Amino acid sequence: MGVERSADDIDRELATAFGLYALTDATLSEAAAETDVTSWELEVAIEQAGLDDVFGLDDPGDTSATIDELLEDD
Repeated sequence: MGVERSADDIDRELATAFGLYALTDATLSEAAAETDVTSWELEVAIEQAGLDDVFGLDDPGDTSATIDELLEDD
């Protein structure tokens, strides 16, 4: 059913970002930045895991909200 992977195959920074995003109130951008991966890498990993619907990544409002969030930090 799924692809078998060993612990050596896992990108630990990406896995940590995934966990931060899934288990905390960190945004996708914040979780990625905290672990030195890009938001795009994290988003692709979530999509590859088939969890993009669970996390609502297909919502067009997410992109606008992220842009607004980044502009507010300036």
